[in-house]
Amino acid sequence: MNEIRLVTRADDAGLNPTSNRAIRSAAREGIVRNISLMAPAPAIEDAAEVLLPLGDRVEFGFHVTLTAEWDPVRWGPVRLGIDAPGLLRRDGTFHLQVREIAEGNPPVDRIMEEVEAQYGRLKDLGFTLTYLDEHMLVGDVPGLGDQLSRFAADRGLVCDRDLFHDRRLALIPGWNGPGEHPGTELADHLSETESGTFLLFGHPGTKDESMQILRTPGGKPGEVAIRRNRERRMFMDIEIVDYCQNVGIELVRYSNI
Repeated sequence: MNEIRLVTRADDAGLNPTSNRAIRSAAREGIVRNISLMAPAPAIEDAAEVLLPLGDRVEFGFHVTLTAEWDPVRWGPVRLGIDAPGLLRRDGTFHLQVREIAEGNPPVDRIMEEVEAQYGRLKDLGFTLTYLDEHMLVGDVPGLGDQLSRFAADRGLVCDRDLFHDRRLALIPGWNGPGEHPGTELADHLSETESGTFLLFGHPGTKDESMQILRTPGGKPGEVAIRRNRERRMFMDIEIVDYCQNVGIELVRYSNI
């Protein structure tokens, strides 16, 4: 039997209370072992209240967040009065896409001031952080990826980008995300996957009203809620929970890669 190690990660904690509670369920009842936190997001204080009690079963990560892709939910920097031309839109919120940051060409050292402020915000809320990863792969902005790697090393954090660069971690080959039967689909896919250490990430949510309003510009109402509800079930449907237990899938925290 193939030996598979899964780094199971729930992203976007702090987005809204529904996401926070869906992530909690995916960790308590499912296979999530790592939770990535968005310091600038509107419900990050709620995330501390809801998720900190999980500290004995998961690791928390710094999800560096320099974009705000949703309409109508918007957010801006943690560092008030930041002077970083090109990092923000005219309304003071982050850009929708990483490419817009790159096009704005903000000074990387000023961007890192915001990164430092976000890190401090999470620490102030009581989170012990183990790893650093990136919302929407913002480290692809020229010059920023190397700075984030150094930032992580200086603070003793595992850097997700470095793990991929060193080929110590990879995405699950051929996995394109869950459909209508998330747990069964993932279990079936893993049964045909060769040995290795793979990242399985998702954005747990439900189909309640706070998720229904989320959409990317031009997207259809409800699409995000359907997708994120499936990603929650991907982590906690009984089929995938039983499969991991029965075949010995190792569920890995970042510190143990």
